[in-house]
Amino acid sequence: MAKMRTIRWALLVAGMSVCAAAQNNSPSQTGTTPSPAFGQNAPVLNPENPPVSGLDEPALELHTATRSFVAPALAVGESADTNGANQLGGSGLTSVTHVLGAFDLQQFWSKTDLFLEYLGGGAFYSSPYDAKQLQAVGMEAVTRWRTGQVTVRDAFNYLPDGSFQTGFGVLPGFGLATGGFGMVGQGGVLPGSLQWGSGQFGAVGNIPRIANTAILDAVQAITPVSAFTVAGGFSDAHFYDPTHTLIDSDQVTVEGGYSHLLGRHDQIGAVYAFELFQFPQYTGGQIYVHIVNLRWSHTLSGRMNLVAGAGPEYTDLELGGHYTHWSPSARVQLNYKLGHGAMIASYERLTMPGSGLFLGTTTQAARLGYRRPLGRTWNFSGTLAYSHNTRLEIAPTSLGANASTYDDGSASTILRKHLGRTYDFVASYTFGETAFNVPVSIGGTTGRIGQRQSGTIGVEWHPAPTRIE
Repeated sequence: MAKMRTIRWALLVAGMSVCAAAQNNSPSQTGTTPSPAFGQNAPVLNPENPPVSGLDEPALELHTATRSFVAPALAVGESADTNGANQLGGSGLTSVTHVLGAFDLQQFWSKTDLFLEYLGGGAFYSSPYDAKQLQAVGMEAVTRWRTGQVTVRDAFNYLPDGSFQTGFGVLPGFGLATGGFGMVGQGGVLPGSLQWGSGQFGAVGNIPRIANTAILDAVQAITPVSAFTVAGGFSDAHFYDPTHTLIDSDQVTVEGGYSHLLGRHDQIGAVYAFELFQFPQYTGGQIYVHIVNLRWSHTLSGRMNLVAGAGPEYTDLELGGHYTHWSPSARVQLNYKLGHGAMIASYERLTMPGSGLFLGTTTQAARLGYRRPLGRTWNFSGTLAYSHNTRLEIAPTSLGANASTYDDGSASTILRKHLGRTYDFVASYTFGETAFNVPVSIGGTTGRIGQRQSGTIGVEWHPAPTRIE
């Protein structure tokens, strides 16, 4: 018996020694054990602070909906418009009735999210009587894997009068089809580099136009704190102008970037982008743009986000001659939560297609937006926007506006009251002005300044979403 007890104690001590040795041989010492996968837990893939070199921008209010549903909506609004024809030097009070319907779908799978929206309806002008249709379709699909994701975005719209607000504040749906990837900025803006989209800064005349933007972008984490990003896209703008004045444009963009987290709140990145602008009506007219951009972001989750980027831009013009030059490109954007409200402010300097008015522009644009609830059932939002656009082509052509610069500014306020769970009352005021440095002739009218004001009241109906799972 004593011999057996001795053997048992010997085996126990030997086992404890083996366990201690195994614990001391950590992976860092042996180098044979693989490191754990970081996957979606990588800080650089945090949706509240996405890679600064990519398309996604941080949101102060992160909504993590997990339900799949479809949701219809309907809106009717009546506007008093001081320049319903949107003419240069035009004036005269006109009533405009908007009838718009929307249909939204969101579908969630284990690794893929899909969002679709259709918006359609019409604008009916009283004097002279005219009816214009409005159509828009938006799509966003995201597929994720352990260390990254790929996103496909597309926004198509057919509008009667360009960038003046669709529906004048009465707008059903979630905003995906109208390019509402942000509260104030244009959809898919890349800080300091370029703006995805048809480049609509300013519009003259009720001239129907089609614009479409398609984007594919991917993010791949290479360590928990660093990631590569790539993106490619195509956008075009086509104007149904009977006077053949406005300029159609196509834009192709390809870019790649690198992002690195410096800590919980700070991030740096670098991006190279190539852009090609083409103008089908102007044979051989095209612009090549090369951009290198350095970026920095500072994020306080749920409170504030600041993104700043700047770098050189090399432009090669082939428009009635050949001309190259260097210029800066930059963008700064601040999102800040003020108590119950939220503010967004941005400034950018970049090259744009020209909004149908010029064969390419150097654009400086600033925007300021604010929104907050007023009590339990009221909401207020306001936006100020201004852009200064300088013509890129060497000499004027018969297309577009025979001017060298133009300024475009707008201001809008929207007051919304919830009437129960399915209805909203909306009141809005919108002001817009487009001013050229010299008188121009567009859409059968001649002048230097086009100014427009509109006051609108309306009702939106949005029943509870219907689950589809």
